[in-house]
Amino acid sequence: MARESGGLSRSEFPITVRRVTPPRLKAERGRYRKMIAAISRLRAMTKPWEYSNADATVITIFTLGLRLSMGWIFIWSGFDKLITDFSARGFLINGSSGPLKDMFVNMGQSGTALDVVDPLVIYGQILIGLALILGVFTRIALLMAAIQMFLFYLVQLWPPNNPFLDDHLVYILIFALLGALGAGRILGLDAFIENRGPVRRISALKLVLG
Repeated sequence: MARESGGLSRSEFPITVRRVTPPRLKAERGRYRKMIAAISRLRAMTKPWEYSNADATVITIFTLGLRLSMGWIFIWSGFDKLITDFSARGFLINGSSGPLKDMFVNMGQSGTALDVVDPLVIYGQILIGLALILGVFTRIALLMAAIQMFLFYLVQLWPPNNPFLDDHLVYILIFALLGALGAGRILGLDAFIENRGPVRRISALKLVLG
């Protein structure tokens, strides 16, 4: 049947479809591109930290040596205090300084406080040392060691020969490094414990190992 109308048919009528991107979608795409670019730059910056198998072997050996060294330092320090009738009294009274001096001096003059502090220092150091040498519950041991070093740091706040940094803070950085590297898994019991059933089922337990 012929068309009576003289107009154009739908196929003959020129229609131009233009996709309009909402401003919000444009902004989201812009942020996404910036995020990808930032990740790419970060990857480029971390390339110098890539290391070969030989480097990994050296790092493993030094990590093990550092863990054993810290363990021996703590064990020897604890046993030395045990056999020499150690008391924190002199250190707290005569060695304290800084804004917390009065608190620590009062602690050193309190027999009740010393009955708690002395065993914690002596047996704490021995247990920390044993845990580090055996590589068992290593991260808990490192955390306890860091807390002890920080308390020693507070007693002598501020360091006499430096604005803020002394050997106690350096020890804390070493403990943090050993924990980050999973030092207890290198010839340590933590590697064995992590493969046991309960630990494998509860991944959160691995945070205190290694």
